[in-house]
Amino acid sequence: MDTRQYADKDTGDWAAPFEGLDVIPRLAEEWLRGLGLNRAAPTEVLLAIIAAGRADFLFRNDLPAGVLDAAVVHPAKRVWGAAADSGRLSPAQWDRLLAATADLPLHGALTEIAAEDLARRGSIGRGRRRGVHEAPHADARPPATPDEIAALASTVPEIDPGHRTMALWWVGALHDNPDAMRQLASSPNLWIRRSVARAPRLPADVAEILARDEDRVVHLFLAESCDDAPPELLLSVWSWWPGSLSFPGRPRNHPRFPSEGLLRFAGDGRPRMRLLALDDPESTPALVEQFSHDPEFAVRARAAEDPRLSPGAAARLVGDGHWKVHRPARQHPNLPVAVLVSLLRDADTARDAARNPAVPVAVMHQMVSLAAPHC
Repeated sequence: MDTRQYADKDTGDWAAPFEGLDVIPRLAEEWLRGLGLNRAAPTEVLLAIIAAGRADFLFRNDLPAGVLDAAVVHPAKRVWGAAADSGRLSPAQWDRLLAATADLPLHGALTEIAAEDLARRGSIGRGRRRGVHEAPHADARPPATPDEIAALASTVPEIDPGHRTMALWWVGALHDNPDAMRQLASSPNLWIRRSVARAPRLPADVAEILARDEDRVVHLFLAESCDDAPPELLLSVWSWWPGSLSFPGRPRNHPRFPSEGLLRFAGDGRPRMRLLALDDPESTPALVEQFSHDPEFAVRARAAEDPRLSPGAAARLVGDGHWKVHRPARQHPNLPVAVLVSLLRDADTARDAARNPAVPVAVMHQMVSLAAPHC
């Protein structure tokens, strides 16, 4: 695609984006899948998608009120089933789903799933924490005095640095005790120090002790779990840790991850560090343009999601060979209308394009109407 024509202005409009288009089933499916994940799609569009019998988006944690209410009473199994599998139903919504399916053979199984789902979410609400072992039984109590803490710590076995560590339950139970954390942070036992690093909050001196620890996993746990992790430690962990599903976004979305002073990385030889320069409030649209040409896909991907990306650069990046670049480019609101319309008309690119917040609501409704007969 020649994108030079889009460098300075938009040359398309939304008057008749699908004129003459043969909406095949695959294109219809891609539209509905994409629109369901479009954060700019209003409630009425999402309800129209459900009415068409599609519910691939019910796992979202930001659904407008009323969407799950409609899904649980929908007659199609793939819709109410997706609602049941979402893990996001309230007790009242479960009651409505179970009432609507009372005459179905699956009703007994659904009743069990509802009980399990509500019990699981209840246990999370009672304080079950990621990365920390549960207490061995309901009556288990952590040590209460420095001598008791020292005595129990002396029984903890040494672990290999490669050990897949969960924090010891009793250390986790003491995370809100600053004196206990201070006592344990200097322990020679690696498992104990890693357990302390899972604390949600720590005194500044304890966080600094752990930040100087020789063990990388201590640093990682501190970056993932502790809101008091030092900014320089977070930068260090970012340089080598690709992230995990257990702590999504960390350390980059950590509340203390620095933003100022990152321009110094604009010429860094490490792509992960270089891309951080665009997070600096002093960065410019010119740097976004520069990074959109970077030889490393990770840096181009960062440029592709930047709100300052120019229409011409966005149009160019939709043709990038790496999916981590062309997918956010297809979803960029600065994409010229003519390019966005062409992407919507192509089944290979339609799903990403349908997630673009620049698609007008009236066009969203038109897409649902055109796609519904194929569901």
